Amino acid sequence: MKKGAGRRSSPLDDIRPDRWTPQLTQELLELLWVLEATLGLHPALSDLLTRIVAGPVFAADDLPVPQEAERRAPAGEDEDEHPTLGLIE
Repeated sequence: MKKGAGRRSSPLDDIRPDRWTPQLTQELLELLWVLEATLGLHPALSDLLTRIVAGPVFAADDLPVPQEAERRAPAGEDEDEHPTLGLIE
């Protein structure tokens, strides 16, 4: 585990445990439990998605056209914090 094999894909490759600990076992088990629970929800979520997609929709033309003031980032917000806000012009 310490040495690693293959090429590096990111600086995260340098973060490696020296040994497997009980805490890592617990974290792995918790991850597996979350995945198991998520898979258990799949039938209900699939049914819900089917009902949503089959439901009524509205066209983009039905939405109100935003005013210029609504297109700008809120006052006091740095555009660097929300780079996508600068895309709306």
